[in-house]
Amino acid sequence: AGQRSPMAVCMCQAVLPAHAGPRGELGAGPLLRWMDAAACLAAEKHAGVSCVTASMDDIQFEEAARVGQIISIRTKVNRAFKTSMEVGIKVTVQDVLTNTEKIVSVAYATYVAKPVDAGKVELKPVELLSAEDHLEHSLAIERRRIRLGYVQVFQKLMQESNKEGDF
Repeated sequence: AGQRSPMAVCMCQAVLPAHAGPRGELGAGPLLRWMDAAACLAAEKHAGVSCVTASMDDIQFEEAARVGQIISIRTKVNRAFKTSMEVGIKVTVQDVLTNTEKIVSVAYATYVAKPVDAGKVELKPVELLSAEDHLEHSLAIERRRIRLGYVQVFQKLMQESNKEGDF
């Protein structure tokens, strides 16, 4: 069995009525807060300082979680760049009565280390322990290129719409 990365975080949470809508399904708001908290904790463990969320990739929900089920959120720093890092997020739901587990969502988030003083934090490289770690590390640079391309396209679209005066 592969070793677990020292920068991995696993959080479990029972879905309570306060987290659910009228149909008894977990709302997106609480789930996104939990995902961000778990991923930020992994980022802060890696950086050794406070971190802030820079972005969260296209999040799709594959499965609904209901009251009484258990949400597990596993996060892991896939790659550290200079001052930012990509954190992988995998959310599953377990039905305690049937003991079945299904994937709710897989997402990637980018976190930036917040320096204590005026300087920047240089992040250390991620320790790669398994074949999966190596794969995610390689894919992270490709996802980063795509993210940066989206930013440029979005900025251009915003400039164009501001010229039109639509707002």
